[in-house]
Formats: sequence, structure tokens, C-alpha cells
Amino acid sequence: MRVLTMVLIVAALAAAGWAWLFGPYWVDYFKMQDVAGSAVLSWAAYDETRGRSELAEQLKFREIPDYLTPDACRFYIEAGGIKVVDCAWTVDVYIPLVEEARRLSFSVVQSASTDGRLLK
Repeated sequence: MRVLTMVLIVAALAAAGWAWLFGPYWVDYFKMQDVAGSAVLSWAAYDETRGRSELAEQLKFREIPDYLTPDACRFYIEAGGIKVVDCAWTVDVYIPLVEEARRLSFSVVQSASTDGRLLK
């Protein structure tokens, strides 16, 4: 029973360490899905300028860190008039006690139809 307990403690510590190192960046990824969705819906309802303005406002409102700027997002129109906001970024996470970094790459794509509905 002692070996199993030690294995579980080590596994719990490894999971906590992973969450401490990489968790905040994954939280930003999930926040960016909402930010890009808001931007593409504003673009579909109004115009691209309004969509870009909404993107910048949502980045501040949702407290997205400075490594993610509006320049990381592209606005373009696909066939059929579908409007798309595509955000992609990378983050280098430095691991303590190890002299190397782990690069995380993220991408969020949100699109809206011509009638202003968010598409999945």
C-alpha cells in the first residue's frame, strides 16, 4: 500500500506542476475563443473596423496578457460571404530547474454566416 500511496503523491505533484506551468496559457486559449467569437459577430453585424475594435476591447476586458495582441488575429472572408477571425500565437514557457523552454502553439478560428450567426 505504501508504494501505491507514493505513486499517487508523485502523480498529484506532477499534475499540480503541469497546471502551475501550463495552465494559465490554456486559460488564455479558452478566453480567446470568446474574444474571437465576439469580434467576428461584431464584424458580421457592422463592419470590419467595428470587429477589430471589439477584438481590442475584449482583449482588455478579459485581461488577456500582453503577449497576445490584436496583430495576432487575421480577418478575412471565405467563399459564400462567411466572415472569419483567425488568431494564432506561440508562447515559450520556461521550466524551472531545467535550462530549456517548451513552446506552446495555439490557434483559434471563429466564423460567422452572412446572417450574423456564429458557426461551429
